[in-house]
Amino acid sequence: MAVSIHRTSDGSASKRVARGHAFPYADGLLSWAASAVTLVALAVYVRTMLPSAAFWDTGEAQTVPHTLGIFHPTGFPTYTMLGWLWSQLPIGTVAWRMNLFSGVCIAVSAGLVVLITGHLIQERHRTLRATAAAIGGLAFSFASEPWRNALRADVHALNTLFVALIIWLLFCWREAEWRGAPRAGRWLMAAALTFGIAIGNHPLAGLLAFGIAAWLFIVDPGIWRRWRLVVACGGLLLLGLATYLYIPLRALIPPEPPLFYARPTTLERLRYLVFAEQFHGLFSGFSDILGNLDAKWTTTSKVLGDQFTAPGWLIAAVGAATLVTRQFGAFLFLALIVLADILYAMNFEDGDIERYYIPAVLALAPMVGVAIAMLAGACARAAAEVSRRFASIAGRRRLAVTAGFVVVALGMSLPAGSLVSGYGQEDQSDVRSADEWVASVYEHLPPNAAVISWWSYSTPLWYHRWVLGDRPDVKIIDDRNILDDGYGTIDGAIRAMLAAGRRVYVVATSYDRPRIRATWASEELPTFGGFADLIHVLSAKG
Repeated sequence: MAVSIHRTSDGSASKRVARGHAFPYADGLLSWAASAVTLVALAVYVRTMLPSAAFWDTGEAQTVPHTLGIFHPTGFPTYTMLGWLWSQLPIGTVAWRMNLFSGVCIAVSAGLVVLITGHLIQERHRTLRATAAAIGGLAFSFASEPWRNALRADVHALNTLFVALIIWLLFCWREAEWRGAPRAGRWLMAAALTFGIAIGNHPLAGLLAFGIAAWLFIVDPGIWRRWRLVVACGGLLLLGLATYLYIPLRALIPPEPPLFYARPTTLERLRYLVFAEQFHGLFSGFSDILGNLDAKWTTTSKVLGDQFTAPGWLIAAVGAATLVTRQFGAFLFLALIVLADILYAMNFEDGDIERYYIPAVLALAPMVGVAIAMLAGACARAAAEVSRRFASIAGRRRLAVTAGFVVVALGMSLPAGSLVSGYGQEDQSDVRSADEWVASVYEHLPPNAAVISWWSYSTPLWYHRWVLGDRPDVKIIDDRNILDDGYGTIDGAIRAMLAAGRRVYVVATSYDRPRIRATWASEELPTFGGFADLIHVLSAKG
């Protein structure tokens, strides 16, 4: 049995017995708690998971990895490569496998939240620490956005896992430095490599840089003198970023991918894709980040307010205040992650901006566990002190345990309440509307037809065409193909397909539909109820 020197948050040294555990720097109970939270979360996610294909980005995320295609900006090469490996699993359909991939990513993230929380709780009682940390992990699991994104294929689920993993690795680095481990720097190197790979999945992970920069000097104010470690971390960061090489290699090496967004075969097109130049107009708020704050905060406060049941944010605030007094450096690290994420999301006009707040929720969830542990410990000590005059030592211990248990039980009501209240709303297990819509479209299509669609409806059509192999005779033209393949406009694509002898069907946006009906002789064909109908184009008017 080895004894190591462990430094507490105030820098004082204390002896702690180091035993072999499932996870580094986590005792057996905490390791079990992290594993249990992961399994519970995954079980709920699988039960409520979307069973099939879907519209919008989900359909793309179900199709691109399996076909080794190229995503919309920024290309998401890490997701593509890891998703391709995952899509080879011999279980369910490819769509369900990719949905499951998200569930696994969020569930493992919840387990990592437990381990992160264990680094922040200073109460010595091992059972209390593990239970409180588990409450933090479960609170994250059943917050609305993590749960919602765990049920469908999406790059943000993998981004969440990377964010949790990087934070945990950096806390392990601190622990290793405090203990004087001879190879403590390897934890920081692992975090640097993971950081680079994470940016290859989604640039949103890059917002961690602000918190990481502060954390380096919090843990080791002389980090700049350790040039070998700094250089090694820089090299590993670049190695992780090398995942972006997938995009030009895939674009240039035959055969051409079926989904080939922006055709990045030149440096100009590659830059356009990787740096998301298409979406620069959505970042208009960055010229004045704090401008019009009232209007921006209206959306932000609603999104964040929906993550925990009513007392959740109050408990998180208590945990944050506790962390300020006990581990201010850790509080600053997590606070910078939260602040950077919220400011970014507030100033980005994305159609599904709620998912951009998940890293902030992940960094805040440990505060819940910190608060529960502190309150339970304080109540236990108060009960023992109050009973000191009229109870034996054994009686005082029972009263203290009872008082602590009551607080923990009340704390457990937070994730339990989220689970009960959110189950019906989040349950997607019976949703097959995308498949039903595609089937209703196919009913109208004669051989060699052309479907000109827009993004949301294109993605399930892609999945059925390129993954399931349905209707190989049908040509699918997306609004992106209209640009990349030289059609110019929807009308240009219609003319080209009619000239080629194909019968043309259009899935139009609400604002394009009146113009198309006015320009072309056409008829409306109904599809699956509640979703876009087809416009069968017959000829040009006049």
